[in-house]
Amino acid sequence: MTTLIDSHNHPHQARYSRGFALVLISAISYGTQPFFAAYGFAAGADPVGLLLSRFVLASLMLGGWLWLRRTPLPPLSQAGPALLVGVGYAGAGLGYYSASQSSSVSLAVILMFSFPAFVILFSLLFLRTPTTPTRLLALVLALGGVALASGLELQGDIHGIGWALFAALSYGAAILYGTHKLPREGSLTSAALIMLGCTLTFSVAALWQTPSLPHTAQGWTAIAGLALFATILPVAAFISGAASIGASDASTLSTLEPVVAVTVAISVLGENLSTPMLLGGALVISASILLARAR
Repeated sequence: MTTLIDSHNHPHQARYSRGFALVLISAISYGTQPFFAAYGFAAGADPVGLLLSRFVLASLMLGGWLWLRRTPLPPLSQAGPALLVGVGYAGAGLGYYSASQSSSVSLAVILMFSFPAFVILFSLLFLRTPTTPTRLLALVLALGGVALASGLELQGDIHGIGWALFAALSYGAAILYGTHKLPREGSLTSAALIMLGCTLTFSVAALWQTPSLPHTAQGWTAIAGLALFATILPVAAFISGAASIGASDASTLSTLEPVVAVTVAISVLGENLSTPMLLGGALVISASILLARAR
């Protein structure tokens, strides 16, 4: 009886719990990318081929879902901002997967999630965002995490470190642009256009570099899993859940994504996580949580 009364008097609590679960699912699903990507690479795909296949399938899946729901896409004149965000996400994906091939998934994940440092720097320098102790602390934590994870003397694979930092820059640029240009309503249609922007970007890239696609059925199954379970599912879950729990809590929960990705890299792919990388990752994630809670 008490449970029934509480549920009746506090419907917002049930709504928050549902939203919390959806954003949690989103973060975990995004974090499984290394698992699917490993099988795609093992089947002969290169980063351009893997990402082109991923976003073509994701665009078709999400476009088909919108068609079934009779949800039209906006005209091309209004679709530009979302397509440009897709270009930024495509750059982030290329940097992340290239870094994971050149160095390790763990290092690529940690360095890519240093993107709040670039967002803060750009906002302070060019957008005249007020300087606050929280923002400065987050900037110091993120940059310190990058220095620790990559090695104070840049020991290791410089090529992989460069790709990972390129991913962070691209992701940060996409977030900055999307925050100011994308409409608040119609999130699912914006997501579909972002997927299309990624597809177009890698289609153009394929003109300069012939992509290597998976050569086996197992490889294509992995690409389908990447498109469905690590792209469409987390996008839909995040959009649905974030509206119920708010941007701050949703952003904080999203920091679980790199934790899941590194866990997959260690437990499934057999990677080793050094103490500096562990400490650097902790600093980077702390910076993201600080910013999310301060919104």
